[in-house]
Amino acid sequence: MSEDISLEDFKEALKEIRVINARRGFISHLTAYIIVNAFLLFINLWINPHYLWFPYPLVGWGIGIVFHYLAIRPSAIIEEAEKEIAYIEYHAKKRKKSMKQ
Repeated sequence: MSEDISLEDFKEALKEIRVINARRGFISHLTAYIIVNAFLLFINLWINPHYLWFPYPLVGWGIGIVFHYLAIRPSAIIEEAEKEIAYIEYHAKKRKKSMKQ
């Protein structure tokens, strides 16, 4: 039951998948951030409650989380996918042209 799809439908689906995968990647990153920093907080309070060092990795990694969040804007991901599609189309046309010669 193979149904043919147009090239434009394929391109749009590719862009949607890229956005979905970027969001999944961010959620994985955020989940790891929460779990690891909760563990660091626990260790800090258990081992040495008089000196709180856990905010340092919390803030440092938090900056990375913010930049990751900013990088997964759908418009930025779609723009990157469009550049990749244009690059592939260019090379496909170039290859087709060189094969005719």
